[in-house]
Order: sequence, then C-alpha cells, then structure tokens
Amino acid sequence: MKTKTIRIKARSELAADLLDSARKIDRGEKVKPVRGDYFESLDAVRTVLTPRRLELWQTVRDRKPGSISELAAMLGRDFKSVHQDVSLLVIVGIVALRETRGKHGRRLEPRSLADTLTLEVA
Repeated sequence: MKTKTIRIKARSELAADLLDSARKIDRGEKVKPVRGDYFESLDAVRTVLTPRRLELWQTVRDRKPGSISELAAMLGRDFKSVHQDVSLLVIVGIVALRETRGKHGRRLEPRSLADTLTLEVA
C-alpha cells in the first residue's frame, strides 16, 4: 500500500531549512534531500484538495477509469472541469496520466499514485 503524505509547513520554516542546508553544503557537509509535498497552511490544502477533487481521486483509485471522459461520466460531471481537476491532481502528485491508444485515437488514462493520503503538520 502506497501512502502519499502532504505536509503543512510555514514558508518561514521552509526558508530557514533551505538556508541551513545551503550553509551545510558550503561547509562541505552532506545534506539529506528533502522530499515531499508541502503546503503553507491548512487553508492552502483545502483550496487544492476540495471534496470534489478528493472524490475524483478516490474514483480514479477505486474504479480505474480508462480515460478522463470515462471518469467524467462516472462522476456525472462535465469533461472540462474533470480535466482541470485531474491536471491539478497531477501537479500535486496524487494522480498520473498514462497515454494509451483507444478506438478513436490517443487517450489519457488517469491512475492514482497512492492508496491513501495522510496530512502531517511539520
């Protein structure tokens, strides 16, 4: 089971961590790479991960639609808004798009990159 962790960390803390890492590099010390997705506040997370987008992600994860059109039909939503939401979830790293060939040419197949999402306040 793959878990995606979304972290909340103030911009000032993130900047301080980056500055500390830069100083260590200047001194020749090894620095662990920082991995993960950070948001500045819980409000920022809520702006991106709305209930409709979470429903979309869960549908991709559980029902594995073959295309964005199929996903839109499953959700009872229009293609354009579903495509926009999928594109945003791709940027966040929760969904990936795989190019496949269908009966009518190229199509983008959405795939979930995680089985569960966790929220961590740093």
